[in-house]
Amino acid sequence: MNSHQSLFAHAAMQQPTGTLSDDRAQAFRPVEGGNELQSGEKLLVEAYAAIWIILFAMIFLSWRRQKQIDQRIDALEAAVQKARADAGQGTS
Repeated sequence: MNSHQSLFAHAAMQQPTGTLSDDRAQAFRPVEGGNELQSGEKLLVEAYAAIWIILFAMIFLSWRRQKQIDQRIDALEAAVQKARADAGQGTS
């Protein structure tokens, strides 16, 4: 028997047999003795809260930026009107 055949034979002996492996494939079995740190419901609520906070932050920052752009446009329009008025007075 070569080394590959002996490895396969060893692996075959380590495989669980019978209904235990079938039960694992078909049913949920919680881990015994494990410590659950957070519940799934709490994680879901936290995820939704984080998404809403990010969304509101993006909207607020966009609103502030738009407000600054509007102020800049108003200043530029005023400068253009003043330049037109000054140019109109100089040619008369």
